[in-house]
Amino acid sequence: LRSREQAGEEARSGELIGASHFGNEGSSGKQKQEALTRLVMGGIPMQFRHPIWMELSNTQAIMQPDAYKYYQQIISETAHRHSESSEDIDAILKDIPRTLTSKYDYYAEKGYDRLRRLLVAFVSKYPGLGYTQGLNMIAGYLLLAIPDESDAFWVLCNMVDTFFPPNYFSKETAMSAPIADNVVLRSYVKEQLPKLSAKFDALDIAPEHTVPLSWFLTAFTAILPESVLLRIWDVWLCLPGQKTFLFNIALTLLAAHQKGLMDCADQSEIWAYMSNRIKISEEPDKVTELIRSAFLLRKKLEHVEGRRAAELKKTLKR
Repeated sequence: LRSREQAGEEARSGELIGASHFGNEGSSGKQKQEALTRLVMGGIPMQFRHPIWMELSNTQAIMQPDAYKYYQQIISETAHRHSESSEDIDAILKDIPRTLTSKYDYYAEKGYDRLRRLLVAFVSKYPGLGYTQGLNMIAGYLLLAIPDESDAFWVLCNMVDTFFPPNYFSKETAMSAPIADNVVLRSYVKEQLPKLSAKFDALDIAPEHTVPLSWFLTAFTAILPESVLLRIWDVWLCLPGQKTFLFNIALTLLAAHQKGLMDCADQSEIWAYMSNRIKISEEPDKVTELIRSAFLLRKKLEHVEGRRAAELKKTLKR
């Protein structure tokens, strides 16, 4: 890995960074990509996630020197004049005490202040998006993996700009994108898990409610333990062609819990099951098995982006 400064200069000058250049290296590049895929799917050690996520997610390409402090400062100076900014800050302050409550060391290390500053800077950079519940959880886990506030901030920005579909957290289209995702997910459930799809139909569960919106809005922080979540993010952020990997995970989780879901008697039991009873072993080998199963769905889910875009257009017209 190159230094952050060197990588940032290369990114801003248009040079390829991360693993994006492997495709130009013929058979040698293919071998490197295969080796990288094996390593990432096996799990990146926590102490290396910071530099590796920064590098392989190409976050350096969007970083601006000193901008993090600027975004914090500008919103502090203007919030009293803009009610929307003030409302966003109030919502952030309410959500922070509910974030990573089981991580006592997180708050002992001033995690509260760090998370507040990061989220305030985010709403300053994206006034059209503002603050949405779920961003606090994503940002909180980013700060666990990336202790440097500024770097964690830029990875969050990169997630929103590049890894989530456009306008996923937009106030203007509130919840339209995750709702569209649910409809698209249901179409894949029908194709890949027809018995479960029939069960949902029998219980009159609309496609828009296939899974809790929090699954996608929080990038699975709402239901998965840290050790599993961060390994999923390893693949999502670091491997080329995996920007829709969270879709693979959603379908894999439904497949893994199909029996329990089939035993549910009504809608309320389904909601409770998907919100509170999704259990994933934290044993490294079991997590690897889950990730491999999700990864192997890539061919079956290769049209996710196109289906998402088409469904979002329909959703916005309703």
